[in-house]
Amino acid sequence: MERTLSTLEGCKREVRISLSQSELKPHYEEAYVRAQAGITLPGFRKGKVPINIIKQRFGRDVEADALETIANAEFRAFAQAEKQRVVGNPALIDIQKSPEGVAFVIKFDVMPDFELGSYRGLTIDRPMKLVTEDDVQKEIDRICLRAATFDAAEQVTDSMHVVTVSMHELDRETSMPIIGAEPREERVFLDDENVDMHLRSSLANTKVGDSFQYVAEAEDENTQPPSYRVTVTDVQKVVPAEFTNEFASMITGGRFESTEELRFDIERQIKEYFEQASQQSLENQVVEKLVQAHEFEAPEPLVHAVIHQLFDDFKRRNEGAPGLDKISAHDVEHEFRPSAERIVRWELIREKVIEAESIGLNDDDLELAGTRFGIPADQLRMLMRQNASIEDQLLAEKAVRTILDYAIVTDVNVDSE
Repeated sequence: MERTLSTLEGCKREVRISLSQSELKPHYEEAYVRAQAGITLPGFRKGKVPINIIKQRFGRDVEADALETIANAEFRAFAQAEKQRVVGNPALIDIQKSPEGVAFVIKFDVMPDFELGSYRGLTIDRPMKLVTEDDVQKEIDRICLRAATFDAAEQVTDSMHVVTVSMHELDRETSMPIIGAEPREERVFLDDENVDMHLRSSLANTKVGDSFQYVAEAEDENTQPPSYRVTVTDVQKVVPAEFTNEFASMITGGRFESTEELRFDIERQIKEYFEQASQQSLENQVVEKLVQAHEFEAPEPLVHAVIHQLFDDFKRRNEGAPGLDKISAHDVEHEFRPSAERIVRWELIREKVIEAESIGLNDDDLELAGTRFGIPADQLRMLMRQNASIEDQLLAEKAVRTILDYAIVTDVNVDSE
């Protein structure tokens, strides 16, 4: 037997495994025994046809069909003997036959071999946000706005109006409405900062029946944006709900009976939000710094698997969107690939950190995780035995906490969310 291993680019490898006729013989004998169970011939019961007759009648087909099975078995033996950390499924790309025997050419991917760099003493900024009365009031204003009522109005007098418009696209050459094109109706809340500034300014002081020409924002700087004839069909004044004790009780289902209680809870939630955002920022910085500090290629099978995970998540978050059912992971692979490669590289780095620090889960870790998930630690242990991904998640979180314990963290005050 001869084995010739070649290193291709990155994590890709190719091995040529050559077997002589004598080395193939035991594999073929096993193939004949497997084939015997399903062969029926006149005068013999199924599975009882003698091997020598099978060789005479079906020998060439049985041996040809067995080659892929032989290749798989020999590759597994090679990978174990050579301690190859194979990723994904190997591909049998060629079978070369000769009077001396058979050679199999197999391509496969391996885990990257890289040294774990320094992960202790990372310098990280922790964004800190002081929650002010103004922050609380802005959230209260948003809550009251979401519960607003609408009154018919004759004219737009300020940004607290919703305007319904009919938009007719204009021909670029004649500036006349395109014949046969259906007008588009839209409702525009003038206090929404996401609305095009030019459209908002054009709607200022308008009344029902007023019309004007509007050039939309260009989606691509290299294309000419569409132009519309806009007609105001309805104007409504937005009246935010009053922040009263009755309102506080209504929107919380009776949990809070006064505005003071609700205000206090809103402040608590905002603080928790910023604390979580601050923690997420720390973890993101850890990932970015360590990924940038370790240069190695991510194995393609792992990247491909993560791309499909990201695509499945994308479909769940956008369920029901027009045309989504016509998009495949292949169509958006180029968009997801950078994130997928980063995720895979971080996971491989994190595994080395777990190994270097001998990180495991103790009773305190399980008690803490059980409290977070709202289940007893014993039940969490049972779930971990049933689903290994739960343990992987907890180990990953502990690895990040360990790195942060070693980090040099500087608190930085920020004013924006």
